[in-house]
Amino acid sequence: MATTTIYATQVSAGGYTHTHVHGYRPISRPPTPVSPTLVNPPPRYTQRPSIKLSVSSAGTDILNAVVTDETGKLLYSTSSNSKRTKLLSCGNSNNNNSSSSSNKAEVATVEWDRSSPRIMFRGKKMKCKEWLPLAGSETEARTLTHGDAQFTWMQNSTSGYMIPADRPGLAVAKWRIKSRTDQLRLEIFQEALVEPGLLEAIILSIVLLRSGRTLGDTSEGIPFSSPRFYSMSGIMQTR
Repeated sequence: MATTTIYATQVSAGGYTHTHVHGYRPISRPPTPVSPTLVNPPPRYTQRPSIKLSVSSAGTDILNAVVTDETGKLLYSTSSNSKRTKLLSCGNSNNNNSSSSSNKAEVATVEWDRSSPRIMFRGKKMKCKEWLPLAGSETEARTLTHGDAQFTWMQNSTSGYMIPADRPGLAVAKWRIKSRTDQLRLEIFQEALVEPGLLEAIILSIVLLRSGRTLGDTSEGIPFSSPRFYSMSGIMQTR
């Protein structure tokens, strides 16, 4: 039943009129909308695009290994003898059992048969210890320079990551060893993928670092038990 509104007028002692409303209901105002950011706050981190690769061996056999993507497609391979190692791009090969050399192109060559090994990469030949030098006298971290950009590889016995000099704390590439299979799992983020040739430089540097061979500035391969390795904590390796 509709509410009936009755108006009555009275005269006060001072002669002023007052209107009284009977059956009055106050008008309800719509609730103030809540900001959607308060209801559904945005995620703290945004997922970063990346690619994930697998290297068939994480130990010294990395010198004769294959690199595949998540679908199993063969992308790169390494082939070695006592004197040299070649990194090959496998072109249109569709599986990791392909042995055809027609689709393979040489990306880099490492010459081991000298006191200071040499590397040929992107048309330049230089010493390995100059292409991937130690970051300092008290660390086993190494510096990778690619074009105008500089990166630092830090690692321990089971994992490693690469950070750009201008964005410390943000890994643009990381790897870890899958213990049951001895495979090396590599993830490379978009920041590194947009730089021409950097993908190959990352793979090549991992091959050198995991080869167990001297690069000319140490007496042995990388001593993973060294206490001078950086801790992985405090580095934003994930998204």
